Parts: sequence; C-alpha cells; structure tokens
Amino acid sequence: MDAQPRPLLGSFLGLLLGIVVVALLWQLGVVPPDRLVLFGVLAVTIALVTIVLTQRTALVRKRFILVMVLCGLLAGVAVAGLPGTIAGGSISEACSADGTSSLDSKTPDQTSLADPFDVTRTDTVQWNGASADVLTNWRSALGLDIGGFQVKVWDGSSANDERTQSNSGAADVESYLGDIEGSTGIRLAGIYHVYGHLDADQGTCDMSAYVRVQGEGAFTGTLNMALWIALAALILITAILAGVVRHSITRSATVAGGPSSAAVAADPPPTQNRAKGNPARAESGRGTKPESQRSAPGEPMGVEGQHPMPGDDEPRARGDIAGGTREPDASSPPGEAGATPNDGGTDTSQR
Repeated sequence: MDAQPRPLLGSFLGLLLGIVVVALLWQLGVVPPDRLVLFGVLAVTIALVTIVLTQRTALVRKRFILVMVLCGLLAGVAVAGLPGTIAGGSISEACSADGTSSLDSKTPDQTSLADPFDVTRTDTVQWNGASADVLTNWRSALGLDIGGFQVKVWDGSSANDERTQSNSGAADVESYLGDIEGSTGIRLAGIYHVYGHLDADQGTCDMSAYVRVQGEGAFTGTLNMALWIALAALILITAILAGVVRHSITRSATVAGGPSSAAVAADPPPTQNRAKGNPARAESGRGTKPESQRSAPGEPMGVEGQHPMPGDDEPRARGDIAGGTREPDASSPPGEAGATPNDGGTDTSQR
C-alpha cells in the first residue's frame, strides 16, 4: 500500500476554509474583506491545511513546494494592502463630506478599521458634501472594496447647471441593503470598506470610509448559519482526511519494513542450519572421537597418546606403529630383530 499525501486537495480545502473564515469575520463585524485580511487569511489557511494533509513532505516534494510558493504570493499581496488598512478612511483635500446616523456621526477621514461609522439596518443617514470649486458635468460612483477590488453598487451623473458647490440628502440604509440582498438572497451585516469617486470637468474627488452595519447576532440569519455549518463541515472533512493520510503513511512504512524483517527471521545462521540439517551428526560429534583416532585393543599409543592418521606420509615419531615392522623387545630372539622379507624371499640375516 502506497502512502497518499494530498497537498493539492489540502490547498483546495484551505482555500474554501479561508473564504468561510473571512466571510464570518466580515458578517460578525470584526474586519472587512480588505486585501490584507482576505489574502492574508487565505495564505494561512491554505498553508495550514496543506501541511495537515501532506504530513510527509519528502513524498510529494514538488507539489508541496508549488503550494507553498502560491501561499507566499498570497502573503505578498496581503502585505501590499497593509498601508491602506493602517491609513483608515480618507477624502480629497478639495472636497468634504460627513454623515449622521442614529448611532454615530463622522467624516470619512475619521473612520478606521477599529472605529468605523456605525449604522443600523433600518437607519436613515443624513449626509452632506461640498467642494472648494464648482464642479460641472460630474459623474459619481459608490461601492465596496473587497480584497482590493472595487465593486460598484451605485452610480450617477449631473451637469450641475445650477453651479452649486454643496449637496445634501438622506440615505435609506434598508433600501440600499434590500437592493443587494434581493439580487443575492443573502442578508448582509458587518463591516464594509466603502469607496466614493466623483469625476468632473474641474477635477476629481475621492473618498473612502469604514461603515459597520449592526448585525442581529452571531447565529442569526441564513448567511451566518450557513457559514457556521460550512466552517464545521470543512474542519471535520480536514480532520478525517488527515487521519486517512496518516494511516496510509503508517501502513506504507509497515509494509515496506515487513519483507526484510521476515527474510532475516527466515534465514538463520549457517551453524544453526547445519545443526538442524543433521542433528544426529551434531549430537554425536560432541563427545565421540572419530573411528580413525580410536586405538585397537593392545595397540601401543604413540607420542603423547596421539594416534597415527591414515595415509599420513610425514615421518612418524618414535613409538609410532609402522605397517610391516615392529620394534625389537626383550622377548625377541637376536636373529629376528629387524628381519624383513626381501624381494627374493631370502633372509638377509644369514648372509
């Protein structure tokens, strides 16, 4: 069984998890989906889930490095959005604006990520705008900044034949939210990074501000409930797949180490093989001398009790037994000492 790390699947699940986390932070009024927040969270979740579903990077080094490079690029984009997030709201010097709700009253440059302009879903915001010069033939747009991309939600134009330098009005928050929710089917709340742009013959005005729409609760609304369910499901799926990957790696290591261990156990030492192959011989060789080393009854012992070996052509020590001779002893007649038969059968002692 092969190990099955899944870095690409981990990157995909990390992407989905990052989107859900950013959406929850957005809807709960913690942070807006700015470039820093969106790409920073995506980089972290993709890297984290990829590591969890890889575990053994050496097995899929190229794919793992590819995903880590992608995370590095996302982190770089997030860092690029850091100055804009720290700077807070702003408005061009030649223009001015302010808004008042039932909860707050601020100018755009007074808002920030930590201190946004607060409104309720049913609020009516009174607003005022002015310019230092008369602006004619102007075109204006309002929208949301999501991940560094501007999403336009309103636009308009005017010739300004009256040549006015200021304008005011009332904005129905519920009406604006209703237009967005009607097209998406999602009930919106949370913090938003709003931008405004006006382009006229005499110049331009740019504005950005942080606006927070008070929500009804962390677990209230279809969108919030769907996000919580999606978060729990993604975490559960990641945990299950992490267990599967871990099991495959462990099983692969066990299978790879099994045959070698079995071969070692099945191949005993040579001495053990010999003993098992001929147990009678091994047993008899422990205390029994070979037949060639046994002495016949009445046969004299050689030097130091050593017996001659059959076929040994080396000179024998005194006392060894020769095949056709014998040593004289006290009982032998003088004439018989050293008597040996010759080729002719004649006794040489009588010559």
